[in-house]
Amino acid sequence: MFVHGPEGMGRASLISEFYHEDRDAFGRVYIEVAARQADGTMVPPGEMLGQVLRGLGVPDTELDSSDAARLYAFHRVSAGKRFLLVIKDAVSVEQVTNLIPAAAPDAVLVVTTRTMVRDLLLHDFADIPLGKLPQAESRELLTDRLKSTAGKIAADTLRELADLCDGYPLLIKMLAAQLTGRARVVERFLADLRRSGAALIEMDRSQQMARFLDLAYENLEPGLPLVYRRLALLPGQSFGADAAAIALDVPPVEAERLLDQLVDMSLLVFDEDTDRYSFYRVVRADALRRAQEVDGPRECGSARARIVTWYLDQAVPMDAALSRRWRVGPVFERYARAGGPVVAREEATAWFDAEWPALVASVGMAHEDGLHEIAWQTCVALFKYLHLHGHYDAWLDTHRLGVLSAQTADATAGLMQVISQRGAAHLALGELRSARADFTASLESAVRAVHPLGEQSAHEWLGKVAAAERDIDTALDAYDKSEAVIARVADAIPADQQGRMRALLDLHRARALLVRSEWARAAALVADGPRFFERIGEAENQAKCRMVLGRAAHGSGDQSEAVRCFSLAATLFEGDNARRAQADALRWLGDALAAAGRRDEALQAYLSAKELFVSLGDARADAVQERIDALLNEDG
Repeated sequence: MFVHGPEGMGRASLISEFYHEDRDAFGRVYIEVAARQADGTMVPPGEMLGQVLRGLGVPDTELDSSDAARLYAFHRVSAGKRFLLVIKDAVSVEQVTNLIPAAAPDAVLVVTTRTMVRDLLLHDFADIPLGKLPQAESRELLTDRLKSTAGKIAADTLRELADLCDGYPLLIKMLAAQLTGRARVVERFLADLRRSGAALIEMDRSQQMARFLDLAYENLEPGLPLVYRRLALLPGQSFGADAAAIALDVPPVEAERLLDQLVDMSLLVFDEDTDRYSFYRVVRADALRRAQEVDGPRECGSARARIVTWYLDQAVPMDAALSRRWRVGPVFERYARAGGPVVAREEATAWFDAEWPALVASVGMAHEDGLHEIAWQTCVALFKYLHLHGHYDAWLDTHRLGVLSAQTADATAGLMQVISQRGAAHLALGELRSARADFTASLESAVRAVHPLGEQSAHEWLGKVAAAERDIDTALDAYDKSEAVIARVADAIPADQQGRMRALLDLHRARALLVRSEWARAAALVADGPRFFERIGEAENQAKCRMVLGRAAHGSGDQSEAVRCFSLAATLFEGDNARRAQADALRWLGDALAAAGRRDEALQAYLSAKELFVSLGDARADAVQERIDALLNEDG
């Protein structure tokens, strides 16, 4: 068999464990042969044969001088014996074939390589790739190596430290060595690791990792060093072959071939489940350093501009599939004029699931490189997905930069939309003062830009802030102002957009009336909402209407109708992959079932809601647990 993976991934540890688990199976004979010298050059075949013969008990004085004689002696001496032969750091298949113990069927040969030596498969070797340690094992290894120091470091900090080592055993051990007995400096190390994977290389006093990276880079085939450097410029943690093709400026098929070569060199990781590639953080830091040193700011900047532009272009049709809302910006206007490709919502959601971290990073890259039009428009394209899935930190971080970019680019309409989107994040987090400030600024920008749709939207959002403050009269007044804008410029708004705007305003009004327990009025306002939003393909708003109808029915005592509405809403949110909203619908479903005396079904709904809230890190899991405890305590 052959075990392959990058330096420090635990090849030797795995083989040692393999041997010690059943030493008798190998006749308690362990022979280790070095195939590579310290400088990376290959050990001569005769020397490797000599190492094996010594392990088999042949003294130095009896070793023949010729390679052929040593090979003959190896097969004679090894015949019929049981032993474990380990060839460490093989470079080529030729180093291995002479050492296959053909006359010893009970012997085991294990080869370790830093790269994928595919020709070994031709000789019936079993392929054992080593990848990242799973998160739990990474954290366990760090805690074990820190010993008593681990007890002086917060559990959350330990988890983050282990995760930043990227499942790399050598790096985890190096970090533990630096922190053992020095828990006081953990925040400094944590800050360095957050900043860059290069900090991990700097911790390596033995330079083991640096030597591996230097050797791997020096041994790349012609053309691959540039590929290695260019890929480091891609944003996000993982990427597909299509994004790599843009970075490399080659066709996707050629990009995939080059990527696979780097995977075989243990410089990239390929995930078959997602069909995506990624760097280890420490390897990416090395590639990025080389890109900056070799290619310089002009070439890197050109590639980065090509990349962030491509990501924005890709995001536009995907964003359009998530919502029929209007958007400002040249790239959205071009898409609308050209009648761009129509994408199914499921496809768009799957695309964003994979690419949203890269889009978030693209905003930072574009802003840093002065590509401000790209930066703020990428925020526009990201908004709906971040909103649907509650990625609040990324939402606020990107939109802080997006607002600055829109201001720098003097894009008044862009500022209007991006600052409104940022306000939506503040509102979702309950930061009402910040939300009102953003929506007020958005309204002012809309008036300056003479943008009625922006003006209508700002009034709508200000109404939501007032509703969150339980100032229902102010909220309803803001919704009326929003609708008045629609009426004022009706000729300039397509009929379908007008219908959507009014349906949303009715939804907001109904939610506000729920605060006053005006169940019948709230239900009447959204009675036609589910059918309308189903017709235009907006499952999220259809589900929100069902939630209003369910709460109205629950409040008025019609638990059967409430159960039906909350069940439909939960299903719709689940289909839209909106897990936070799904959890909330399940919580309400539990309330309705409990009120109807359907205890076991209520428990199941609460448990499902709690599981989702816990997976999202949402504090509402505690409130759901209280409901579960109350139901269980009813049994006495």
